[in-house]
Amino acid sequence: MADHDVLIKQLSQDVRPIRRPWASHWRVVGWLLVALPCGWLSSLVFHRVATDWSQPGAPLAALQLTAAFITGTLAVRNAFLLSIAGRKPLSWKAFVPLIAVWLTGVSMSLGSARGQVHHPDEVNCYVFMMAVSAPMVVLVIACLRRTRALYPLRTLAVAGAGVACMALTLLSLCHPVEVHPLDFLLHVAAGLTIVLGTMVVGWRWVRVG
Repeated sequence: MADHDVLIKQLSQDVRPIRRPWASHWRVVGWLLVALPCGWLSSLVFHRVATDWSQPGAPLAALQLTAAFITGTLAVRNAFLLSIAGRKPLSWKAFVPLIAVWLTGVSMSLGSARGQVHHPDEVNCYVFMMAVSAPMVVLVIACLRRTRALYPLRTLAVAGAGVACMALTLLSLCHPVEVHPLDFLLHVAAGLTIVLGTMVVGWRWVRVG
């Protein structure tokens, strides 16, 4: 078409106004306000007793919960920042102290739980984390679809890590304060599965084009 003005006019007729996405911190707050209640509702299918915060190991459990929640919040924020070109997310180095705090709490809990027997009537931690993470994964993918991402796998991996931390946070609210070696392995396995699952499920929805 030689007449560029006509071409521009035809294309402009099909253009719809673009609604600007929320600022990243408000996107995180909005996601948390919806995702955590949805994850909690998913947990109701399991019969679990609330954490007994009067136990001797409660401070360590609270430390792990806090570290997991802060890490998850920052990871989800990073995912939202990565989905918009030109935004600068936190460096991975910023997560090292939080992960170190969580691992320290876990290692100290493992040391205090060596002589205890795992509760046989409890729901498998892996199954629990997968169940509560399912709606949170759907919601974070829906949020990322709003802006798409130039690096979808990296963005989804970070988002999945955030969801895994939130699933671990919810698990901490109905888990014995002590952590057994099998518990720790199940937590790590569930976290890796959530990250990989988020990448696989969200790939077609988040990538540009």
